[in-house]
Amino acid sequence: MDKEKAFFALCLSFLLLTSATLTIGCMTEEETDTTIDPTLPAFLPGILDKHIINPPPGEEWSSCPFLFEFDTRNATGFREVEADRPGAPTLALRPDATAIIPIIVIPEASIEIRISRTDGLPEGVQVSYLPESLTLDAGEKKHFEMRITSSKDLTVPLKTSVVVWMEDTGGWEVGKAFHLRESHDV
Repeated sequence: MDKEKAFFALCLSFLLLTSATLTIGCMTEEETDTTIDPTLPAFLPGILDKHIINPPPGEEWSSCPFLFEFDTRNATGFREVEADRPGAPTLALRPDATAIIPIIVIPEASIEIRISRTDGLPEGVQVSYLPESLTLDAGEKKHFEMRITSSKDLTVPLKTSVVVWMEDTGGWEVGKAFHLRESHDV
């Protein structure tokens, strides 16, 4: 009987020690690194082929009020545009060149949209957008013009993904990617 009580006390002590250790570990604050690495892990192929949608707080289960697409058929100034498969197009840009690609926006409701940022641009590449914002009615189709300018000493890393982000006045943010590569062919 004493052996059973001793075993029970030992088990109870172990359980309390484990519980206290877990509680302290959960309460300890660790600093987290908020640096975003734009390179994708190898296990996520095609993740940038779809829209990236960031809803405003409380709207997580609502449908996104707008989406947009790159109008690759009307792109000008690129050495090559590869858009023959679903997903993110690949744009080949020459050094010391300017290229234009329209971005078509079609909203579900009346909305005002602006380009909020462009992530992943390599060194030596600049973008500008016209107009700065759009006001659209439900189902109305309008476009932004994205102008991409490259420097003479352009060097684009082998796998470069660029994400264009738009946001509306309601707090919705939508991103869409394209792949950029360098073309030295004349």
